[in-house]
Amino acid sequence: MSAPSVLFVCGRNAIRSPMGEGLWRLAHGDDAYARSCGVIPAAFVDGFTVTVMQEVGIDLEDFSPIALRGVGDPPADVVISLSTAADRTAREYAQETGALFQAWPIPDPSETPGSREDRLNAYRDTREAIKSRIASWNMG
Repeated sequence: MSAPSVLFVCGRNAIRSPMGEGLWRLAHGDDAYARSCGVIPAAFVDGFTVTVMQEVGIDLEDFSPIALRGVGDPPADVVISLSTAADRTAREYAQETGALFQAWPIPDPSETPGSREDRLNAYRDTREAIKSRIASWNMG
């Protein structure tokens, strides 16, 4: 069975949702259909995100955040919210488009204080949490 098309949603489309998009493709192959967006998109992808994703062979250097309402067609089979702040908006979008909705509450690593290495480790933890959820993927 091929993987369903997925839309990852978070607040700004700068950290967790781009990670989800890239990791979904890594897990399910280059032909897997995955997109990501933010409720209120950032101007650019987070630099720590680019760094930790390069560690697993995913290049987000040229990634451009987009808004949920800018996603366009075709609608995804599954809408996954990675941020509790985005849950309500993502759930409504899933209902409007007939998609299955799932909430994967993943903490925002940008809120981690400390040294550069402490912060990078928080981003790695986020990446690995998303990777783990994708590995144990379940439609229900």
